[in-house]
Amino acid sequence: MAKDCLVECVPNFSEGRDQRIIDEIVRCIPENGCRLLDVQSDASHNRSVVTFIGPPDKVMEAAFACTKRASELINMELHSGEHPRIGATDVIPFVPIQGVSMDECIEMAKTVGQRIASELGIPVYLYGKAATRPDRVRLPDVRRGEYEGLKVAISTDPERVPDFGPPRMHPTAGATAVGARPPLIAYNVNLDTGDIVKARTIARAIRESSGGLPAVQAKGILIKETGDVQVTMNLTDHKVTSIDAVMRHLEMEAEKVGAEIKNSEIVGLLPLDALLDVAIARLNLTGFSRRQVLDLVGQQAEGTGEGPRRDDAERDSGSTTTQKECYYLAQMDLSKFIDDLAAPTGAPGGGAAAAVAGVLGCALIRMVAGNTLSKARFKEGRDRLEEIRKASQDMIGKFQELAIKDTEAYLAVETAMKMPRETEEQKAARRAAMQEAFKGATLAPLATVREIIEAMSLLPDLTRYGNPNAMTDMAVGALLLDAGRRGATMNVQVNLGSIDDEAFVAKAKEEISLAASKAQELLNSVIEGTQAQGLDF
Repeated sequence: MAKDCLVECVPNFSEGRDQRIIDEIVRCIPENGCRLLDVQSDASHNRSVVTFIGPPDKVMEAAFACTKRASELINMELHSGEHPRIGATDVIPFVPIQGVSMDECIEMAKTVGQRIASELGIPVYLYGKAATRPDRVRLPDVRRGEYEGLKVAISTDPERVPDFGPPRMHPTAGATAVGARPPLIAYNVNLDTGDIVKARTIARAIRESSGGLPAVQAKGILIKETGDVQVTMNLTDHKVTSIDAVMRHLEMEAEKVGAEIKNSEIVGLLPLDALLDVAIARLNLTGFSRRQVLDLVGQQAEGTGEGPRRDDAERDSGSTTTQKECYYLAQMDLSKFIDDLAAPTGAPGGGAAAAVAGVLGCALIRMVAGNTLSKARFKEGRDRLEEIRKASQDMIGKFQELAIKDTEAYLAVETAMKMPRETEEQKAARRAAMQEAFKGATLAPLATVREIIEAMSLLPDLTRYGNPNAMTDMAVGALLLDAGRRGATMNVQVNLGSIDDEAFVAKAKEEISLAASKAQELLNSVIEGTQAQGLDF
């Protein structure tokens, strides 16, 4: 092989949450003379996808070193995550980049696979272009049953005997798939729904194994951080099926099941031509070539056609699953709110706390709806549960705003009370300002009462269709909402005594009275549900 031969390696490790472990594994790459290009970790998948390049001999050393370190740090007996996996180092693909043939990458896979088995005692399955049999070409076939299933099948099913190593799993590191392949694109599309059935239906329609698009692997999964679902895909040959073709079909399938595409993401690196294909297709360009890309022309002129630095790749990835989505609730500093609430200042006070009770109640409603939608066995009311999930999500933000408004309203009362009152004019101005301030201090908790009744109106259908195993979560959510309503009601009442506008007072009293009656009616459905399970509401 020539000196400038380059091979890409994209090992996937079954750890996406503990940064210390990830760093320890990745450190092996530069230590063995390879260039680290990208690291993407995903907490929901509990997985890290690492990309590095180098000369073939150094790439093989780095791949083995990473696998060894992962086997020391990751215990598959304790592992859980959304992505299919069979071992601590789940998969090691070798990809020819420059001056290296696919056949040479196949030999690399065999050499590294045999070494992992003999030196580390980890069973190895050859896949992709390196597969020794047809039923091991595709990774999903190799991973069938995942770690838990393979743990049994490897020693009982002759068809699952590994290519290298003992017919038993390593006690903590499991098994590893090693192979050779062309460049693969890991592409995920996030849907604005929590219905796992819709994600699985779309995945089934577009993946090759179900009669969909060639060179496309797809699976529907739940993203726990957001409660939304995702179609996670591997595009094994973008020249056969482009990203644009995948997205077009996915859009059509999503429309059929009543889902919307929220966003998408690329995990790891991909060939530039794959993105240019999207631009050409979406813009309907004719006669376009790489020579028209200014950056590429400039790199060729300067001789600086280097790959992306790690920090550039991370900054440009725009990933939605490696970073938790920034919901309004997530911006709330709970510790600071508690400190402010405990301070002897009066603001924030009971009204703000009542609104926060609404935040917590709606969060539990959203959790129960999402939990039910994430399980395909619950067939009834899925569309209604999706409506409940989205409505409660919106209300979380509204209650957060109401907590702020209640605090601001109380501070306005304090400001009005401090106004000068030395002259008759000043006294009149102070009285007028206080009347307006007390009305504002009434309107904020009154809005909280109104919003809580709206949230509680979700309870009957949630009780009807929600996962019965989450009945206590529904009940706690209902109790928090009603506590928030009661607290906000008292804040309305205490301010009404200082307001001279009789019509305003009468209207507010009527609204809180009707709300109390409606709240009890809505609570009854939850009470019946808890009592049916022998629980004391």
